[in-house]
Amino acid sequence: MDFTAEFFPGWFSWTTNVSMFAILALVLHTLRGSSHFQQRRVQHWLWSVFFLSVVWLMRVSLESGINMHLSGGMLMALMFGWRMGFAGLCLVNFTVCVFSDALFINLGSATLFNGLIPVSIAYLIFLLLEAWLPRHFFIYIYGSAFFGSWITSALAGLSIALCLAFFGVFEWSLLAGEFLPFNFLFGFGEAFLTSGLITLFVVYRPQWVYSFRDQRYLQDR
Repeated sequence: MDFTAEFFPGWFSWTTNVSMFAILALVLHTLRGSSHFQQRRVQHWLWSVFFLSVVWLMRVSLESGINMHLSGGMLMALMFGWRMGFAGLCLVNFTVCVFSDALFINLGSATLFNGLIPVSIAYLIFLLLEAWLPRHFFIYIYGSAFFGSWITSALAGLSIALCLAFFGVFEWSLLAGEFLPFNFLFGFGEAFLTSGLITLFVVYRPQWVYSFRDQRYLQDR
């Protein structure tokens, strides 16, 4: 969701601005010199940021004025891990602010709800499935990439709705009757897009997907 008006109190906006900047700075510091932060991977990361920026700008506006778009949280988490996934979504949020009518005062809030929360939920789902279920290719695709994407989108949307209702931006009845149903439907679009792209990548370019290992999912098959 794009935040095109000053929905939140000033203290909340500035707290999230400072907090998200601090988390991003810490993430970038931990990535410095890391083998995970290689030139070839950075190139793929930048292309993914560009792709998601274009996808986010093709948003849908509801009657209430709420703008909705796909998340990309699970896609970034599976392809680059939590740290680069979060950094990538931060850059996507900044790009959308530059090229749309989203407000920079809401950049921290947007990064929280469209970046930190989705990529964290997505990576947690991936880790839980890794721990609880057999490491199988179809579990990876349908569990993490497909259903994980839908759950990530649903929970991220629910967190936005709860925050908007808490601050009295919109009535809960409007959010429950308009925003959340569309958000759940968007989740299926997210699921098909993510699982389709991840399937193509692991078949033709498995080295692009940080979370995928042939010996982990295709051994003895």
